[in-house]
Amino acid sequence: MISQLLSAALLLPSLSAAAPDLTVMDFEGDSFGNWKATGEAFGKAPVAGSLQGQMPVSGFLGQRLLNGYHGGDDSTGELESPAFKIERKHLNFLIGGGKFPAETCIDLFVSGKVARTATGRFDQPGGTERLEWQSWDLSDLIGKSASLRITDKRKGTWGHINIDHIVQSDDPKVLELKKEFAIAGRYLVWPVTRDTTQKRRFFFNVDGQEQPLFYADICLSNNPDFWVFTDLANYQGRKITVTGSIPGLLADAWEKVKISPTYPGEDEIYREALRPQYHFTSRRGWLNDPNGLVWKDGTWHLFYQHNPYNHNWDNMSWGHATSSDLFHWKEGPNGLLPDAEGYMYSGSGVVAPKGSTGLPVKGEALVFAYTANGNHSYEPGRKVVQSIAFSEDGGKTFTKFAGNPVLPHVEAENRDPKIFWHAPSKHWVMPLYYDRSDYGIYTSPDLVKWEKTGDYKIPTDGECPDLFELPVDGDAKNTRWIVWGAQGKYMLGSFDGRVFKAESGPHQHYFGAAYAGQTYDNAPDGRRVHIGWMRDGGPGLQGAPFNLQMTLPMDFTLHRQGDGIRLRAEPSKEVEGLRADTKEWKDFTFEAGQTDPLSGFKGGQYEIEAVIDVASSTAAELGFRSFDDHPVIWKAADKTLSGAHGPQAPIDGKLKIRIFADTVSLEAFVNGTYTSRYIRQIPGTKPVRIVANGGSIKFDSLKVHTLKSAW
Repeated sequence: MISQLLSAALLLPSLSAAAPDLTVMDFEGDSFGNWKATGEAFGKAPVAGSLQGQMPVSGFLGQRLLNGYHGGDDSTGELESPAFKIERKHLNFLIGGGKFPAETCIDLFVSGKVARTATGRFDQPGGTERLEWQSWDLSDLIGKSASLRITDKRKGTWGHINIDHIVQSDDPKVLELKKEFAIAGRYLVWPVTRDTTQKRRFFFNVDGQEQPLFYADICLSNNPDFWVFTDLANYQGRKITVTGSIPGLLADAWEKVKISPTYPGEDEIYREALRPQYHFTSRRGWLNDPNGLVWKDGTWHLFYQHNPYNHNWDNMSWGHATSSDLFHWKEGPNGLLPDAEGYMYSGSGVVAPKGSTGLPVKGEALVFAYTANGNHSYEPGRKVVQSIAFSEDGGKTFTKFAGNPVLPHVEAENRDPKIFWHAPSKHWVMPLYYDRSDYGIYTSPDLVKWEKTGDYKIPTDGECPDLFELPVDGDAKNTRWIVWGAQGKYMLGSFDGRVFKAESGPHQHYFGAAYAGQTYDNAPDGRRVHIGWMRDGGPGLQGAPFNLQMTLPMDFTLHRQGDGIRLRAEPSKEVEGLRADTKEWKDFTFEAGQTDPLSGFKGGQYEIEAVIDVASSTAAELGFRSFDDHPVIWKAADKTLSGAHGPQAPIDGKLKIRIFADTVSLEAFVNGTYTSRYIRQIPGTKPVRIVANGGSIKFDSLKVHTLKSAW
């Protein structure tokens, strides 16, 4: 099928008088006629719509269709047609169901061999049972004898296929596309709908290369909800060929796909109603896990899981942005794009000195380890593996290692490699997530040859490993190693370069929307800077042409606390550069009913700094509430904090509170514990007010800072 797409020309319906269509099978009868059925999947006859346990089936013509859901997704079967003569240029048919080549498919046989094949559209949970047109170009087969075989031998999710209205015609119901664009502007723009059932796959070849550089599933629309783009900044002056197929009714939308120096909506970028003003969000599309966090020559690189083409998770690529201060980000073209390896899942980055790798690089390079998820490849039989890419121009362009994968499939999901250099052992280290709470450790002399050296667990956590060392209370002679999971749980222990030995944990560090965070391994001044992804636990960013945000950058440190050692986070110092106006109060007591010193504050982007003397406060509940609905409140009786689990004890009798409000989010740091959530700023409510229930609050200090937009 791919070779057909890559060689097909743009086919338009004939303008001359076409011969009448010839129906091969319309599935309107009460039997399959002279078609031969085996197995159970297709039953004994066409059916009038959905079967028991199936989502509503739509898009078929007439009263009936062939439905492969008899007995559910685990039933199997085949339906084979008698021979017929090919007498028209195209074969049109309606198809729905699973996207599993050779397992849920319709095949055209000529001379005993498969000449054409097609599948349904879905291989993951979700989707729709709507049938849609596909067309095969049979102009090279006219006059030959052929037969059709409809196969369902897949079990599990989307393990079925639906077919209707198979017709020979001189006019295709689907347009096969092949168009070459001269890249004389930065963007290839696309009008899209949020309706993900409308997505179609497109392949992109540069300068006539035989293999696609990348592919994407795009929901092209005549009436777009918004516009997206392929960022071609690194391919100026070259040519790109786009191939794919679309329903004929989208011909007008396809005509709007053009090379442009800008994209519709760019003049409003970063000023949209739901746009966070100092948290990183992508210009367009979905955002999740931070990847490849690396610092080099004064530049912070932020890569991240990205779908550039819609509001939802899909098309997993590595988005890329750079900053000199962790807040003023400049977004560039995506770094890693889906190709024959599959989707580009999460991973990490390092600065690799000259001679430290087995890669074909001339000197120092940025090197990235990533998971290639072959389950999403357009080539069958691919697996989930670990691969390497590198950049020799500071992160502008990227080369995938010709010897990939460097680590074949190990077990289960095996993903999210986090690589770093272990100086005492003089080798590279890679923690790797397996499944459930299980992780492995691999080492390498050159980032190419890897061996397994250890295993570890983070009970009740999983995904997105990190492994790093921190001094306790700043003492470089007293350190602990930390293994970290996606939910902010961590274990403390020792690491000898090969094996991690846990001493305590799991401990819970952050709470709420934050997830899948990662640290910069080589941040300046020995800092351990962390950025996480904020999952949508509330209203989020629905309605915007972009979706979700990163957390505030934060610095990690280790401290003795109570009877143990615990991780603390504080907002990275660079946030202070956003402060535009500050009001401050010192050494005062506040009780409910008094005039709130914050009552006159206005603004949607702000920072609160407070130091509360708990011993001198009598309130049962104390803290702050933002926009009426969103509390950051500490309860004296059980020492619990809004959004956190378990007691959050004062340190030296004090609560040190930092609160950050942005357009759609609220984050709080209380004595090093971090919580976050998505919010809506309710019109007519106060941005922030003090809460003192049942007594008084003694403030050592209180500050409110207005924060400027980073854009």
